[in-house]
Amino acid sequence: MALGFADGTVRLGRLRFTDVGAEAVLEDPLRVGKKDVAVHRLDYKPSDNRSVLTVLKADGELFWDEVTRRENILTGKITTKLNQHALPYRPLAGRTGLPDFLLQNSQGDQLYLAWRDGVIQRYDLRDIQNPVVAETADFTPAPGVELTNLQFMFGDQSLVAGDSAGGVTAWFRVHRADAGTADQYRLVPAHKLDPHAAAVTVTDLSTRDKCLVTGTATGDIWLRHMTSQQVLGRVRASPTPHPDPLPASGERGQSGSLLPLRGEEGQDEGAAVRAVHITPKGDGLFVLDVTGHAYRWAVHNPHPETTWRTIFGKVWYEGYDRPGYTWQSSSGNDDFEPKFSLVPLAFGTFKATFYSMLFALPIALLAAIYTSQFLDPRLRAPIKSAVETMASLPSVVLGFIAALVLAPVVENWIVAVLTAFAVIPLSVLLAGYAWQVLPRKVMLRCEGWPRFLLLIGCVLGAGCLAQRLGGPVEAWLFGGDFKGWLNGRHGSGAPGNAILLWPLALLLVWFLQNRFLAGPIHRALTGRSRLTIGLVEFAKLMAILLATTALAGAAGALLAQWGVDPRGSLVGTYVQRNTLVVGFVMGFAVIPIIYTISEDALASVPEQLRSASLGCGATPWQTAIRVIVPVAASGIFSAVMIGLGRAVGETMIVVMAAGNTPLMDWNIFNGLRALSANIAVELPEAVKDSTLYRMLFLAALTLFVMTFVLNTVAEMIRQRFRKRAFQL
Repeated sequence: MALGFADGTVRLGRLRFTDVGAEAVLEDPLRVGKKDVAVHRLDYKPSDNRSVLTVLKADGELFWDEVTRRENILTGKITTKLNQHALPYRPLAGRTGLPDFLLQNSQGDQLYLAWRDGVIQRYDLRDIQNPVVAETADFTPAPGVELTNLQFMFGDQSLVAGDSAGGVTAWFRVHRADAGTADQYRLVPAHKLDPHAAAVTVTDLSTRDKCLVTGTATGDIWLRHMTSQQVLGRVRASPTPHPDPLPASGERGQSGSLLPLRGEEGQDEGAAVRAVHITPKGDGLFVLDVTGHAYRWAVHNPHPETTWRTIFGKVWYEGYDRPGYTWQSSSGNDDFEPKFSLVPLAFGTFKATFYSMLFALPIALLAAIYTSQFLDPRLRAPIKSAVETMASLPSVVLGFIAALVLAPVVENWIVAVLTAFAVIPLSVLLAGYAWQVLPRKVMLRCEGWPRFLLLIGCVLGAGCLAQRLGGPVEAWLFGGDFKGWLNGRHGSGAPGNAILLWPLALLLVWFLQNRFLAGPIHRALTGRSRLTIGLVEFAKLMAILLATTALAGAAGALLAQWGVDPRGSLVGTYVQRNTLVVGFVMGFAVIPIIYTISEDALASVPEQLRSASLGCGATPWQTAIRVIVPVAASGIFSAVMIGLGRAVGETMIVVMAAGNTPLMDWNIFNGLRALSANIAVELPEAVKDSTLYRMLFLAALTLFVMTFVLNTVAEMIRQRFRKRAFQL
């Protein structure tokens, strides 16, 4: 502790408690500023690394002192020295009185001076040789309201202000580019707690968490939690004992004994509170009122930081520039705010599931259609068995491969990997058109294994082509540095806009040609040779692709001119263990499930339906898409839902390959943390019955509810598909 005296000296010391009472052990006086000028306000923050003492003298001199203490090993005497720095005290215009409050944070880089009318000055002391008044704010903007109490919350980041109207507000600094202050920080009223009906007279803060207790002029005493903004318990300081000092049923807290320090009898209504104190363990309250009566209440308050709002709503935490959804269960120091929002974890689950299904669904469903309707029956059984074998690979093995093998490869060849998403499907499509113009004898001779091997060779060749095109594509679209483009160091958002708009442009171009060109072209080709039809269809495909690319490029450039840039939202800074890698590997794990069930559903469609369609002149592709798939829709949908359930509940792949960062953005090149992965990571460190321990069980329950609702809706949709299939 530190005590200031009228002769201008300051004495440091400590309280020592013995069996017979308490005594103050004071060190030698330290002179601060001019002699015989009284100390008006002071604040002392001792620590193991550096102790800081700030003193305001009665003549307006303001000093910031670094305290150095040395102990004589032989005599045990402690010698204290002050390294003094004079601070510029600039009273506001029209003011003659000195500040009523002085607060110094434990780091020694922030100083606050405040007056009763609510005006506060904040000093930036990061450069102690050049201190500046960074900001002037008003904590009580309402007319006639005075500031009655001002204290630092545990951790010295938030200021808790009580006023004469009963208001209690927590303020802290946030960084804002438009703050208009000397250090680009601004004080904001982050938490406006429930107000009292009378003036706040005293406040005390917990030394364990973000709990605080406030007392009023009418004897009301409320136990609160700053972050969750909830009132944990209400009691009243009344000299006459009451059977139940907790009038609000269901509130946390227990009444204890009433301890009259003097025999005075007061009025039955509450007496003004003179002092309150939260015990160091947070399990009790000690209150002293103006009549001299003392009160003690036991407190049972195990989980004050959890409410439905803190779990599923936006909360403004210290050090953040705005309210948000945050999960952070631990930190390197003891004064941090536990952050238990499940929203980023649920978002991570949806994000991983979305990208893995986006990768797995087209491959699995198209493969099921191909093997069930077009592949030679002699090859169907071995290929299906090989795909089903993929499902036997353990998740931990896939996660290990993803983290240590696939993630570095994708990072080094990221543009080639992205190019492969376009090159491989286009190569297979062009190979299909080329197959149509082959002579019929060659086609018949290449049926079975040869055609399948040609398809595999086409895919492998397209992969090699994508690897070759990676460098030129990166130089053409992204200035030779794709990761630099993602970080916004160069280039505009036009390439990203064009790539994202390409599928929409393809749908538009395809619709227009189907609406206006397909009919005339079909009539013009009637009676033409097979080679002619194949070449015309190939030319039409190339025209569609060129028109799509031109339309997407023009739209992307136009949106970039309007300020639309996908960087910072859908794409952004590249992290090695990211959602793209998770999508690959989880998709690899989901594909066998979707493929197997879909292929069985397609193969179980009655053969007479297929024969009837072919007999009516439909092509095999038209038969598959317009007859077989609708009949098997219920089975296909069940396969998708089972694969989706596997993706939602996947743990080890996400733990090992996703980076375990509970972020809320759609950036495919950033990491994530899913509900299942969070349980696996946090549970070994969670203390039994702690808040974290219970939150992990709530996360498991949330995951169960999500999958239950999803499966229920899926079953309802499947039943509708099944009824339609029976009608066929």
